[in-house]
Order: sequence, then structure tokens, then C-alpha cells
Amino acid sequence: MGIVESMKTSMLRQAGKYVGSVVRNSSTENIARLFGTVAALTKEPTKSGLKKLTQMAKEEHPMIVSWQNVFKRSSPKAVEKAMTNLVVNEFALGEKIRQEKMLEHEVVIPKLVVISPTYACNLNCVGCYAGLYGRKYQLSKEEVSSIIRQSNELGIYFFIITGGEPFVWPHLLEIFEEFNDSYFQVYTNGTLITKEVAQKLAELGNATFAVSVEGFEGETDWRRGRGVFQKVRQAWTNLREAGVIYGTSVTATRLNHEVMMKDEFWQFLKDEGVSYAWVFQFMPVGMNPSMDLVPTPEQRYERFYKTEQERLGGDFAFVADFWNHGFLTNGCLAAGAKYLHVNAKGYVEPCVFQQFAVDSIREKSLLEVIKSPFFTAYKRMVPYSNNLFRPCPIIDNPKVLRAMVNKFHAIPQHDGSENVVTELAGQLDELAEGWKKYADKLYYEEGFAETHPAHRGVYDFDVRMRKYANNEEKLAIDKKP
Repeated sequence: MGIVESMKTSMLRQAGKYVGSVVRNSSTENIARLFGTVAALTKEPTKSGLKKLTQMAKEEHPMIVSWQNVFKRSSPKAVEKAMTNLVVNEFALGEKIRQEKMLEHEVVIPKLVVISPTYACNLNCVGCYAGLYGRKYQLSKEEVSSIIRQSNELGIYFFIITGGEPFVWPHLLEIFEEFNDSYFQVYTNGTLITKEVAQKLAELGNATFAVSVEGFEGETDWRRGRGVFQKVRQAWTNLREAGVIYGTSVTATRLNHEVMMKDEFWQFLKDEGVSYAWVFQFMPVGMNPSMDLVPTPEQRYERFYKTEQERLGGDFAFVADFWNHGFLTNGCLAAGAKYLHVNAKGYVEPCVFQQFAVDSIREKSLLEVIKSPFFTAYKRMVPYSNNLFRPCPIIDNPKVLRAMVNKFHAIPQHDGSENVVTELAGQLDELAEGWKKYADKLYYEEGFAETHPAHRGVYDFDVRMRKYANNEEKLAIDKKP
């Protein structure tokens, strides 16, 4: 690294620490100034993202105000790590490294890595693809450390930990401590987050926790077990009192749709101090896959308007519905386009729901997997439809998943995983066709096609070089408001 680049790196990290020390009580004007400073030292597409945040802060956008409120009730360490590890290391410095590694290795580098260190769990939720394994499959601490080190070398500093139940894996906090310059988001059932655990997490500061609920007590306990809802509320209390940033994860099913549509549910989340919400549509995958809990196209259409209302309303730092917000991400994120999933067997899947794999991190490096023919073929096709409201290769474009599995002889990762491309194929085709009319109405009739056009092939290195090599600004394809 040259002197100038070293100075920029040092300036960015110092800026991050400064933000972390003052943002808890700072004005939106100062936050705008700080974001602008960091943006000036970064590359696309991060530069455009930070410029957008700068403008939003100047305008006192509800999302920025919401983040201010989150930071005010969080511990100084949690705020510092969110700014230094996530904003500076991942978004600013990491993007620069990812661009350099992209040119060096001639492959687009994803922005984050999802890791399931174990399939073990202390619950047995209805419809869970990992629920019956016990401790049969898990990664060693050394294997997880190796994945993170390889990722850091490629400029990736953001990791999502899922499972199974991550807190069942004995090395979770050790990993947070070892990689204190990375940032982690953990999907958890929350039942193992005691006051002592929450306090340790607050001292580390470099992780945030999405605690799962299905609605209110009846919906949550029906799917997750009696008493779980109250344990979730206690976990939120423990995290809140310790000053840890936390949110929620909600699985949208056919049965809890009406609850998710109620203002009372979202007000409940707000009252519980939930900072953000991820919405996952129930997927018919894994052991004993079933279509019975999959939301209908009509329900999915209704859910879009509700999650948009909450996303733009300012009560939460962010609300994201993976299947309905494809217009914000240029379609599917999987297979190394923006992320990939290392499962508890060591195999690398396109995502946690596309449970087929060709390569293992026990046999190949992470870079080799990212460059593999399997992932390269996926990335050449993203987005799989010109309509970004149809992002998913499982329920929106099921022929894509079937073609990829068959062409590359991808290995099913769970007993029953193959059913999504065999016995459920007809039902998934019917579901996709049913959703298409609603997706077309949203995308073409309500103006999203003009504000968020699809960009084909941008996650393939050769295509990207042809389109954007001489115009860095065009790389900001996913930064529109």
C-alpha cells in the first residue's frame, strides 16, 4: 500500500471512530458532514451510497432520524463498531479492496458471506429445514476462522451467522472477539441470550441480532414452541439494557399474514425497541417440504404495501422484505452476486434456501468457489427476469433453479431438498405464474420499471468490464432511492 493510500485508510478509520464517539448525540447536520467526508475517500458503488446518506441526513430523512434514535439508546462500543466495522471497513475500505481483487482475479466479489456454523438448535420449529439434525453437522472454529480470513483478504468484512441456532455453537463469541474489525449480524431464536451473554455482546460491540418472531404469542409459540414468545421478549430486554443493537426476523406464512398486516404488530415491535425488521417468505425447502405455509400471490401483493409503509415510515432503521424488495437490489443477491452461504456441512450454496451445492470449503478456497462454473453461470443470468419484482429462482423463476441443478449436477444438501426441483415443480410453476400478474402490475403499472430498471449481467466480470470499466459512476446500480 502506497503512502497516499495508507493515509486515506488511516483517515477513514479515524473518521469512523470519530463518528462512533459523537453520533449518539450529534445533529443530522454533523452526520451529513461526516458521511460526506467518508464518501469523498471511497469508490463506486459505495461512494454513491454514502452520498445518498449524506443527502438524506441533510434532509432529516426519517430513516436517518431513526438510526439516530437507535444510536442514542445503544452503548458507545456498539455505535463505534457499527461505524468503524460496517461503514468504514465493509462499505468504504472493503469496496476498494473488492474492486482491486475483482480486477486481479477477474471475478466480481460479493459484499457479504452467510455462514451456518451448526445445524443444531434447541427448538424444533414447524417447517425448519435444519430441525432434525441435532449436532450431526457443524463447522469447526478453525474452519469458520479460515472462511472469515479468506473473506477479509477479498475485502469482505460483513458476515451473517445463521443455523441451526448460532448460540448453540460453542465458539460464537470467540469468533466475534477474534475478528473485532468485522461486523456480524446473527439470526437467532433469542432463547439463549441471557443477561450475562448480552453484557458480553455489548462489550464486543461488533454484532447485531435479528431475533425471530412469527407475530404475537399465539403465532410465535405455535411455530416455535410454548413459552418461546416470552423468552424472545426477555432476550430483547436483555439486549436493550446492555445497549446492543437488535432487530427481528419475521417469516411470512399463509397463516400469519393477517397479523403481519396489522398496525398493532408493527407498533408492538417498535415498543419493544426493535431497530430493524427482516421479512422472509416461507419457502418449501428442506426436510418434508410443503406448499401449505407458502403465502398466496394475493397475500404477497398485500404484504408489499405494508412492508413499504413500514420501510418508508421512519419507525425503524430499515425494513426489508427479501422477496418483495428485489427492485432495490437489482434482483437476486445469491451465488456470489452479493452473497453466498457456507452451510454446516462445509458446502457452499447459492443461498440458504437454494439448498444445492457443487463445492466445499473443505476442498477449495473461497475464491475458487466464487469463480466456479456453477456460481459464474448464476451470476451471468442475474436478474433472472426483467421484472425485479420476480427476483427468486425458487418461487418466481423455478425453471432457472431446475436448469442450474441439472446442468451442474448440484448435490441436494438436505433429505428432501431435491423435491423443490422434482415433485413440487408443477406447484411452483403455478405459484410463479400466479405471482407474475401482481408483479407486472407493480413493476410496469406503478412506475418501478422506470425508477428501478433491471441491469442484466452486471455480476459477471466480462459483462461488467464491457459496460462500466470506463465509467465508475455507472457501477452505482443499486443505490437509487
